[in-house]
Formats: sequence, C-alpha cells, structure tokens
Amino acid sequence: VASLVWFYVYHTLDWVFRQIGRTASFARRHIYPALGLLVASGVFFNLGIGSTVGAVPNGTLDSDTIDSAMAATTAAAAAVKIEWADMVIVSGVVVGAATFLFRKTLFGGKGAPELTIAQKAALVQAKTHVPSAPNEYNADKDFVFKMRKAGKNVVIFYGSQTGTAEDFATRLARDIQSASVRPLVLDPELYDWQCLAALADDELAIFVLATAGEGEPTDNMEAWFNALASDRETPDDSELPEFRQPEDKPDFDDAAPLQGVSYAMFGLGNNTYEQFNHHARVVDQRMLTLGAARIGERGEGDDDADIEEDFARWKEATLPLIRRYLGSSTPLQSGDDSAAAALPEPTWKILEMDAKKVWTKGEFYEEDAEPVTSFDARHPYLAPVSAAIELTPNADRHTLHIEVDLAGSGMRYESGDHIGVYPTNAEEEVDLLLGALRLLDKADTPIAVRAIDPFAAQQSLFPVDTTTYRAAFRHYLEITGSVPRAQIKSLVEPFARSAAARSFLGPLAADKDAHAAVVTAGCLSLARLINAVHQVEQQAGVSAEEQLQLPVETAFELCPRLQARLYSISSSGKVNPERPSITAVVLQYDAKAEGAPTAKMGARRCGVATNYLLGAVRYLRGDRAETLAPDHQALRAGCLLSESPSLPGAADASVVETVHDGKDHTLQSFTLQPASGSACDNGQRALSLPVFIRRSLFRLPADPSTPIIMIGPGTGLAPMRGFIQERAQLARERGAGREMGTALLFFGARTEAKDYMYREELEAHFSEIQKVAPQSQIITAFSRDQPQKIYVQHRLAEHAELVYQTLLCGQQKLGGPPRAHVYVCGDAKSMAKDVSKALASLIAEREGVAEDVASKWVSEMRRLSRYQEDVWS
Repeated sequence: VASLVWFYVYHTLDWVFRQIGRTASFARRHIYPALGLLVASGVFFNLGIGSTVGAVPNGTLDSDTIDSAMAATTAAAAAVKIEWADMVIVSGVVVGAATFLFRKTLFGGKGAPELTIAQKAALVQAKTHVPSAPNEYNADKDFVFKMRKAGKNVVIFYGSQTGTAEDFATRLARDIQSASVRPLVLDPELYDWQCLAALADDELAIFVLATAGEGEPTDNMEAWFNALASDRETPDDSELPEFRQPEDKPDFDDAAPLQGVSYAMFGLGNNTYEQFNHHARVVDQRMLTLGAARIGERGEGDDDADIEEDFARWKEATLPLIRRYLGSSTPLQSGDDSAAAALPEPTWKILEMDAKKVWTKGEFYEEDAEPVTSFDARHPYLAPVSAAIELTPNADRHTLHIEVDLAGSGMRYESGDHIGVYPTNAEEEVDLLLGALRLLDKADTPIAVRAIDPFAAQQSLFPVDTTTYRAAFRHYLEITGSVPRAQIKSLVEPFARSAAARSFLGPLAADKDAHAAVVTAGCLSLARLINAVHQVEQQAGVSAEEQLQLPVETAFELCPRLQARLYSISSSGKVNPERPSITAVVLQYDAKAEGAPTAKMGARRCGVATNYLLGAVRYLRGDRAETLAPDHQALRAGCLLSESPSLPGAADASVVETVHDGKDHTLQSFTLQPASGSACDNGQRALSLPVFIRRSLFRLPADPSTPIIMIGPGTGLAPMRGFIQERAQLARERGAGREMGTALLFFGARTEAKDYMYREELEAHFSEIQKVAPQSQIITAFSRDQPQKIYVQHRLAEHAELVYQTLLCGQQKLGGPPRAHVYVCGDAKSMAKDVSKALASLIAEREGVAEDVASKWVSEMRRLSRYQEDVWS
C-alpha cells in the first residue's frame, strides 16, 4: 500500500511541477526523497507502534503498559503465520517497482554497447562538470526575448568551427532581409536551447551547421547537440529534452515540445569523411521527432566539391518558401532590374577618430579589461616560442617544427589534441588590398567599426574598440580567399559604374562555370578582383573617377573574420605537458590565372598560417628584420621581417620586388611583435604566438596491451609522434618483464634522404618499444625513390600478414571487428580512403569473407572508436 501511494504521489507531483514551470529534476533530487522518507516513516509507525497503541484501552499509556504491550506484540508476531495472499501482493509491488525502475535495461531492445572513446570522454566531463539546472531562467540567454525586443522574426544560429558557417549565416541574413523578414544572427553558445519551444508560429529558426571531425558538432553547438541528442550512438533513443514551457502555449505537449515551431536547415561538410554532414542530419532529425516542422529540404554543402554553389542552390529553393511562410512575396535585391540596381544596405558604419588609445598589434581583448584567467578560442594565450626549426632543410619544401611554452597558462593537452594558432596576414597582401580600396594614404587612421542595427548580436566588428585600417586587414580579417559568386553579385557588381566593369563582373556573378574558371582557379582575392576590374577599365579608357570604387564598409562585409588554424599536436602531453609542438609544411602554389587579367604580385599564392609560421622561424633564426619607428600613437610599432631592403620605406609593399629563397619559395614580409624584453635588432629575439588547445577524441587505447597501427604520411606523422613518445616512455617505465601491444608505424614521404623527418628520434623510440613489444616497427614508403610511386597503402598490402596478426590481438580468427586500434592522419581525399580499402581487402583475404563484410567490420571499428581518422582535404 505504501509503495502504491508513493508511486502515485511521485507522478502527481512531477506533473504539478511541470505545470508551474519548475524543474522536475529539482523535485526529484530534493522534494521527492524527503516525501518518500516521510511516507515510509508514517507507514512504519502505523504498522509498528501504531498497532500497539491501538490495543491499549482508551489510548492511555504509561511505562508498564508500553512494556507489556511490546512484549505481547513480540510474542504475537512470532506466532503469526504469513498469509500467501500477503506475499503475492508484496511480491507484486516489489517486482512492479523494479520493472519500472529498470525498464530501459529490460526492454531497451539491445544490450549495453561497448563505450566508445567519445562516450568515455563525455562521462569524464559529466563527472567533472556540474551544469546549471536546465530550466534555470536567464534573460540574457533567452534568444526569443531578444528577438522580440529587437523586432526580429527570424533567428539564424550558426555552428561554426573554422568560420565558414558563421560567414554563411551572416550572408544569409543579408540575402533574406526584407520588410517582412527580419533576421537576427546569433551564436548558440551564448543562448539557452530550452527557449526553442517558445518560438511562435509567425517566427522561424534557421540552422547553419558545420560538422567537425568525424561527425562531431562544432564547439559552439556542443550544449545544444547534447540536449537534442543525448544518445550520440543512437540519437533516436535520446531522452526527451526539458524545454521551457512558454506561457503563451497552454496546449504545450510534453511528448512533442516543439510542435508549432518551424525551422530551416543547411549543413556544411566534406564527403571525404564517412560521417558527412552528420551534425546537421542529427539535429534535423531530432527537431522533426520533437514535433518541429521544417521549411523546404535540408541543404547539404560539400566542401570537397563546391560548397558555395551548394549554398546558393539551397538558398534559391528555400528562401522563397521562407518569405511565403512569413508573409512576404518580395525578396530584397533580387527579381526585377530596379531591385538589382539598388546598392546594398551596409551592415557596418566606420567612425574615423583621433583616439587616445588605438589597438594595432592584433589584440584579442583590451589590456585594461578584466584579466583573462582561462584561455580558449575566444581568449588565446600568447605563448612564447621555445623552439622553431626547419625539419627538412635539403628538401624542396619547408617543413617546420615549432614548440610553444604553456607554463603559467593553466592549459594542458593530451596526445592527439589540436592546437589553434591565430596567424597574421602578410604585409604584401595587406597593402595590395589597401591600394585596391584607395586607402594607402590613411591606412593608419584610427577607426571604430560599429553595427548599424542597434539590436545586432555583434555591435563591434573587432574585439577591440579602436584600431586602424591597416591593423584590421592585417590581424582580424581573411583577405586572401577567393570571392564567392553570390557575393560578387550582391556586393561588388552593384558598385560597377562603367560598362567595362559590368561586362567583366556580370559573367562572374551569373555563370558558375565562368566564376570557377576565373575567380576560383585564379584564386582571386578581393584585392586581386578589384585590381582585375581596374585593369579592364583602364584598357577600355575609363577615367579613374569612374572606375570601380568599393566602399570600405562593403569590403569589411566581404572579408570574413580571420580564423585560427588548427594543427594536430606532434608531441605527448604526458612526456612534454607544457610544450606542445606543431609540425607543418609551408603552403605555396601558382594559381591558374589564365582567365583573369595579369595583376600585381603575379600568380603565386601563399598559405596564410604556414607562411606566418615560417616567418616566425625566419625571425628567430636571425633573418633580416627592422624595428619600426613608432609615431606618437605607436600605430606601426613592432618588427618588420622582410628580405627586401625597400621596406619599410615603401608606401606599398605589394609593388616591391618579390624575394625568393633557394627553394624558389616566396619570402613574405610580416609585422611581428617581439616578446616582452626582446627586440629584433639586439641579438636577443623572442616571439610569442596566440594559441589555444582544442580537445580531440583521437586517443590511444587506455590499455597499453592493445596493439596500435598508425598510418601517417608526411605531416600526418604529427599525432603519431605524440603516441610514439607516450608508448616509448611507458615501455621504459614498465621494463622488459611486462609486455605491451605491438605498435606499427606506416610513414610516407617523397624521398628518404631529404624528407624523412624525426628519423633518429623515431628509431630511438622504437628501440625502446621493441623491448616490450618485439613485433613493433617502422615501415616506410618513399614515393619518389623509385620509378613507380609507392605510398603507405601499398606498404599495408605488402605487410598484410604482419598487419593481420596485429589486428588479431591474440585471437585465432577475427570473426568481427578487430580489437586493435588503427589511426590514420593526413589527406582525406585519396590517402585515407585508399588505406581503408587496403585494410578491408587484407582482412577479407585472410578471413575468407567477402570484401563488403570486411568493410562493415572496419565501419564497426569506427563506431567503437577503434578506427580513428584525423584527416583534412
């Protein structure tokens, strides 16, 4: 009887607390247990002492009476026979309660799966992090309240890791803006997912979600994803999120809390990854399951093909549906000729001023702001460079090894994690854009850039209040990427005043093939595109006054925020906990610019971050650098690293003669900020890099007896080097008496003589590992040391028996996914796919199964985090 009473009281209170908007979890943690104790105490009192008191005449009590009553009760209890009916009732209550409590285990349809590394990481995080109550209201995080206060009816959330999704969201807001469609772009990390259910039927949410790594959500969508898909392995089995019940929805349905909510979805991914667009697909499916209605089809962009065109096609199909849903039939800046001719409304306003304090060194926060004690992507740590060398000095490419010192930052890392580095744009690229925008004469003018919309989520374009045009393009904006076709149409072409400019820009804006042949193949950045237009206009005799003049505000919109570049850490967090290292190849190539007019600086294109890191190496080894003479505001303070004697005196670095080194590598110029206490001209050079650590799921198995197979050609060796350092240290600690799992490393490079990086170190580590794991070895593939090219996937096939025995992990036969762990790092487009095929092929041959069966085993290894990839395209 007590159990039944407790059951009904429990669920009644649960329902009551949901209706009044209080969190049910609070009731479960505090009120229900207290009530249960009270009920149990009352029942015990009634059945025990209460029955004794009831036997006393007139309810009178004294000490003798109580003693005699208790003695009588004890004697009676010994003589009572338990009735079978009582036993059936009590047993039924106990079994029913147990069945209810363990219903998921008993009737879940499957046994508990083996925990993956992702799930283990989530468990560790859950144990160390206590989240706030899910329905604890915070007006600052209520995006619906913010929308309505600002008069907006569309909220666009972006899940962005590298900045592309954020850029797409911003551009989408501009494209969809009209009198009836009023969008607001927000970062979901700053707002509560519980407010989703409060969206009205005349409001809309749009998600622009990139997929990070192997099907992971981006960092800023982590909390939302975990709430919507609490079970990452099987999202359909996720628990029902506890959304905040809106006051204006009295018919709120707990089973379908998002009923009446409408949304649109666009995902960004790369089809070279197995979990293509997994983030957007899962969120989309969970939204539908929870009762929301999607407008249009889910869009999926493929970065391996043409993600810009994928985005354009999705917008073309979906934006009319959104406008119709919100009661608008007239899109902004599209349709008739008059709309097309209208100049785009600016998002930012520029205030030129005579400020007392101007931030020009690429600061991420102002010095007089509250001190930063926790460092992350928003607040990077200025880490001193403790080592910077070239690994392959005789090769035809620059391969760098850079170490930074995290001492005192509180940051730590593990083998397999990533380090983010914020680069600086080269002076030649900065001046090329300043010249194209006709800003060279006032490049060092102090400016503040403010949002025109007073309700915009981002009120200032830069992380500091006041900077300069030069510093903005140098430190805060991506200025070297190709201009997308849609942006040429919406933001560049409207400012073309001459027929020559319109005839040149028109096909680039309207024809994707023309855009691909000229802009994409030619890697025409904004500066190069403007210069190409100017050249066409000059050839047509257009006067300078009538030539294309792009407003600086528009240029700021066309240049996304400069993003950090992520590198796989090439050291062990257990061996060198405060000194993570970067291993990187410097990127340079010649663009196919046949379809575009010849512009300044030629066809050579340089990777932003790797050339910046090369600049750090050059600076620290003593290459030519001059101290910039600061003016009264120190607007150009720092060290100018440049091989050209013409700098820093030249007004335009883009016209100075290019300097090449012995590898025919263009040596760019950079303005660097020496570390405190050092200078570029006193022989004591020191430098710091803005960095942060990003956690990864690329992890060694917890059990050292588990064999590992590592495939890392080129700089794909980076995380493997950390794993090898860790296994070698463990081998030294364990001694020869305790065996460890076999470790195989497949390493590939162009030539053995010039490109075999870390050779002596790797051989020394493997000599230690072989003492406790004798089969461990390095297997190399040098593609250009013989007439026919040989890659790591070929070596896998050649050493099939060794690989198979390692995969067996002591078994006679596999009969399913191997227990060994496989790690692949490097090129996603070709190498990673070929390695996966080679592994499935050798398993199929030795197990005597069809290759598709072996491929399924490899896929199952991925699911169990036994086959992990850290790849890029």
